[in-house]
Amino acid sequence: MNVRMVLLKGGAAIGGTALLAGAMWMHSLKPQVRAAELEPIRSGGAIGEEVRNRDFSVRVERVDAARSLAPSLGLGNPPPVGTDGIYLVVRVRATSHREPLELRTAKLETAGGYTFKEDPRTSSVSGGAQPTFQPLIWTPAVFVFELPEKRLEGAHLVVGTGGLLPQLSAAADIDLGLTGARADELIRRAAERYDIEAGTS
Repeated sequence: MNVRMVLLKGGAAIGGTALLAGAMWMHSLKPQVRAAELEPIRSGGAIGEEVRNRDFSVRVERVDAARSLAPSLGLGNPPPVGTDGIYLVVRVRATSHREPLELRTAKLETAGGYTFKEDPRTSSVSGGAQPTFQPLIWTPAVFVFELPEKRLEGAHLVVGTGGLLPQLSAAADIDLGLTGARADELIRRAAERYDIEAGTS
């Protein structure tokens, strides 16, 4: 075997290895790119501010914390709905810009990439489904999340219209102002048997 053949085979092996490595890198990247393409367009803001997008406006008015939630039906004095972590109760007002709509998606995003969806157990204590928001009418709504205490700091509320094509839907990303000190205060004052409808314990 002459030197030329060795060089050709060696070059082909190196080229093939480089192409394989590139293909593996692209394969690992593809799901992340696709996920980013499917995310709705977000408008950002902070608690107390009106956050607007093309479909709706929303304003977070208050954030409470609770150790347990009062059941909506008081017959027979049922026990409260407890948690090993903390309930975060986010009170908002929202309005549609053009036609009636619902905020079908609601989640908390916290430091470290953690995401918490609305707690399905709270439907029995919060009065059921979210309202339909009408044009020019500011309507109250409540979102309840269950999460570990250590995930409270830095939480953002993300609400949106959802739908079959998420990339075409609208969403609002709202900083709840939960600094370390504010999160500690909420945890310290977290209510027992918090009544979601009344907003008190």
